[in-house]
Amino acid sequence: MKDRYHLTFPRERVAEPVMCEVAKQFDVVFSIRRASVDVEAGWMDLQLEGSDEEIERAIRHIQERGVRVDPIEGDIIAG
Repeated sequence: MKDRYHLTFPRERVAEPVMCEVAKQFDVVFSIRRASVDVEAGWMDLQLEGSDEEIERAIRHIQERGVRVDPIEGDIIAG
């Protein structure tokens, strides 16, 4: 299964390795499609690929780390 998400990182989470943790702890592959990060905040559009269960676990972990996660409909590159 492949799902697309928009992640919003608040100031206190910008410098933390949240996606590195996801790569190491969950059986999912992620592809960053677009992103912008500065000292104030950050956002990332990404695609997650894996089983439904692993994607749900990874999303839950990201949310528990204080990052907002919103599903994306349509083509990420096209906007």
